[in-house]
Amino acid sequence: MTARPEARTPLTSVEKIDVCRGLFAFLVVIAHAVDIAWAIHPSAPAAMPRALHDAWLNIVAAGVYWVIGFFVISGYCIQLSVERQVERGRFPLRSYLIARLSRILPLYYVALASAVVFERLMVPARPSTWPNGLDSATLVAQLFVVQNFQQTFGSFAPSWSITNEMFYYVFFGAIVCLGLRLRVRPASLGMAACLGLAVLLEGAYFGWFRTDPVVRSLGLLFGLGTIWFQGALVAVHRESLRNSPTARRLSACWPLVLLLAVALWYNHAVHLQFLYIVLGAAFTMMLARFVAVDPPDARPPDRGRVGAAIRALGLSSYPTYLFHGPFIMWLGSVMTRAGWLADDWRVTWLVLSAAGIGSGLILGFVAERPLMTWRAGMLKKLKATERADAAPSPILGMPR
Repeated sequence: MTARPEARTPLTSVEKIDVCRGLFAFLVVIAHAVDIAWAIHPSAPAAMPRALHDAWLNIVAAGVYWVIGFFVISGYCIQLSVERQVERGRFPLRSYLIARLSRILPLYYVALASAVVFERLMVPARPSTWPNGLDSATLVAQLFVVQNFQQTFGSFAPSWSITNEMFYYVFFGAIVCLGLRLRVRPASLGMAACLGLAVLLEGAYFGWFRTDPVVRSLGLLFGLGTIWFQGALVAVHRESLRNSPTARRLSACWPLVLLLAVALWYNHAVHLQFLYIVLGAAFTMMLARFVAVDPPDARPPDRGRVGAAIRALGLSSYPTYLFHGPFIMWLGSVMTRAGWLADDWRVTWLVLSAAGIGSGLILGFVAERPLMTWRAGMLKKLKATERADAAPSPILGMPR
């Protein structure tokens, strides 16, 4: 049979982002599965040749690479959402915040509750991965989504980035309101604010407050915020990127920049903050490439099974990221107690990876999809009460 023309059409930027979101979440699972497998097989990493050990640790088990990719994609998507909400130079902050909170919190609280349950179940043989945070103060911090300033609750450790996301959502909402008043692009204003505060706080940390975890956390928060706003700026300048042959050529080099970041980290050649900068550049270039080769007003065609697989990847991303830590920790505990461990730690790693990814795919359909359907209906009703005939504001980079 001949493939349908739609199936041969290059992926749109929307589809590429869905693919990346799913793959990044899966790679985070694979990274954390290495940590847990090594905790269950403590003699395995010590028996490896140094170069092989470092490759596993700094390449396969480095989930932070893909979290940086999430930040860039998030900034891009939120900028597009804000553009759709601005009407006649006015920004409905209340509707924006409801949209953002309803996107992130329902599944987050379900995942947090499951983390508490899994932590109790794994007490008899808990892997040593993520040993801290099993206390009431940390749990309260998780309830208010400020865990990155305290400490994450045990195996719910991957949720540290949710603190950042929540902050960037609220911060960007305030920045949009201010930017519209000042007639300045909010994404540019947000980038300038994050950059200035990051430099100030990082300088204070390295100069005077090396023992103060709050200063360090705030410096990283705003430093990673510059990476988030890079994604927003790609969205603002997407028309220019589409029309620029230079942007298409330069952005095509993003895999080389990503490989550079991996090589630098593998060779212990950079500080963590500099690694974030290089990774931010790589994923910003990746996103710019997606946009630069995307036709204007591109709509994903009907791709049949391929399209369904792409949508499944997008749906599975958030639940995979949220739920995998407690789940695969508990599974590792069960395997230890039941004596199901193979002699080769890599078998345990593959089992944990497959379980974390598989559960995320299932949760994408049984949890994420119905929640998104409910959210879409709720936001539609909310918008109906605030609807007004207006063109998007040119301040945000949209034509009238």
